[in-house]
Amino acid sequence: MQPLLRIAARNVLRNRCRSLITFSAVFLALTVMVSIRGLVNGLSDSIREASILGQTGSLQVHRRGFLKSMNGASLELDIPTDSVFMNKLRSVPGVADATARIAFGAMVNANDRTTPALFTAVDPNNEQRVCPRRFEGVSSGISLAKAGPTSGLLTPQLAAKLGIKQGMQSTIMAGDRDGALNALDFSYVGAYGQSGLALPDKKVGFVPLALAQELLRMPERATEVAISLHNMDDAESIKPRLQVAVGSDFEVSTWREIAPWVEEAIAANHHMLNLCAFIFLFVSLLGVVNTMLMSAFERTREIGTMMAVGVRRRQILNLFLLEAALLGLLGGVFGAAAGGSLVAYFSHQGITFRLSNVQTPFHIRPWIDPGYLLTTLCMAVAGAVLASLWPAMRASRLRPVEALASV
Repeated sequence: MQPLLRIAARNVLRNRCRSLITFSAVFLALTVMVSIRGLVNGLSDSIREASILGQTGSLQVHRRGFLKSMNGASLELDIPTDSVFMNKLRSVPGVADATARIAFGAMVNANDRTTPALFTAVDPNNEQRVCPRRFEGVSSGISLAKAGPTSGLLTPQLAAKLGIKQGMQSTIMAGDRDGALNALDFSYVGAYGQSGLALPDKKVGFVPLALAQELLRMPERATEVAISLHNMDDAESIKPRLQVAVGSDFEVSTWREIAPWVEEAIAANHHMLNLCAFIFLFVSLLGVVNTMLMSAFERTREIGTMMAVGVRRRQILNLFLLEAALLGLLGGVFGAAAGGSLVAYFSHQGITFRLSNVQTPFHIRPWIDPGYLLTTLCMAVAGAVLASLWPAMRASRLRPVEALASV
């Protein structure tokens, strides 16, 4: 095997043009595969963080049955938000902070126009600590954290429906848990431009928690508590400890249970981009087949000479496979190194972009698993060997007399 390996290395160096074509094909495929995988990893983390830090928190606490109820914003399934209950949540090891929210439907009136809307009431200060990206979607004006206790954020669609501009007053009307209708005025201070929200009419608003508690007559009560953790990856392990702390009247859910579409979106991205990466690898292997087949035709006399001096067909086959393996290994090593370098550079610099239908920006830091680099390298070598198998078998089946007689 060692003499064949030396001959294979010499042939790779001797046929520089052909070797360069094969090397370049494998190099480009591995560079693209590693770069795409790093981007997918970073994008997946970004989607998770956007959901956890911008909407759900790592964990949420509800009254038992709240998530399964027909009316997801039911005020009857409320939970306490007094200092005793909140401190109980914050005292669980691993919990960083907690914030209360109320989700409710209401009617909004301004300029003799009335329209239904879905509101989320938040504690501006606590919300910033639990979900620091919550108000990145504010496209104009100011966020609730900088506004007064009777302020509100509206989507541009809802503001346009009411015909109001920032700084103008509006009235929010909602029924409390007993069915009594109440109304309070608030000032429209900012546009929440998250135009990608998955709502049919995009009529959404945010108000301070204290205002909603007064409107709904729910002092020190809320419909959910969102919780941040010191480490977001510990959600599954902290969930049972938090469940013990709150008792059987409440249920604790992870962000995956609250927003299952996040994992579905991540899986879809993985499938699509991995398919693109494997297409690049397949195309590069077609190039390997072509160059190795050309090599078999061009070296017909050489193959005949080797057979005439006693080289066996199996050794001819192994020689071609070794040449392909060397080219696959060289192209794979340099391609993985180039792709890994690109991933490391953009991981250090970071990538920030906005989708056309989503106001909140995505912050991506690509990363790559060393195990994936090793896997792609093995795939490059194995793929090159398999791609050269037919040309190698064709070369090994030549008859010595015909091979020596060829020009």
